[in-house]
Amino acid sequence: MNATTRPDTPDVVTYDEQGRKSTRISTKRACNGCGALLGDLTDDEFTAGINGRPLPDVRQECPTCGPSAPPPECRPMKLLSGEVRCLEGDCPHGRINGDRECPATRIETVCAIHSTFTPGFEDAYEEATHAEPWPCQYNGAQSPADGAGDVDPRNPATPEQQGNDHARP
Repeated sequence: MNATTRPDTPDVVTYDEQGRKSTRISTKRACNGCGALLGDLTDDEFTAGINGRPLPDVRQECPTCGPSAPPPECRPMKLLSGEVRCLEGDCPHGRINGDRECPATRIETVCAIHSTFTPGFEDAYEEATHAEPWPCQYNGAQSPADGAGDVDPRNPATPEQQGNDHARP
């Protein structure tokens, strides 16, 4: 995507029959290099932000940063994997660590940038439709130091503590 393909929806101000003003806005995306506004946030970017995944690097879309922008940096993310019933805590298996974790689940480290996700049941969580294994080998993308940004999905810390790199079903 380049800077000309991202829509840029203007704010819309309306007044109701009692004269009350309301403004409809579209969430905007800024370049993560220089901070210039690039246009509307995509649905995938919005969903990533809501679910605690990192937003993709958009410096290559920026008219200022694009010509010299490096390839996007991959970001590790840990996923809790297993059968849906086990992930939701509604399975027949024995439990570990109290009543929360099923021994049939496992933690996998994937590339958060090159994996794809879809909303789960009632949008309460996300499901990975493609989990790009870590370390990522996608198109020569750069990877940060091993373990950078890792978050245990069974015990996520606050985004400030963990770099906002977690997804928890």
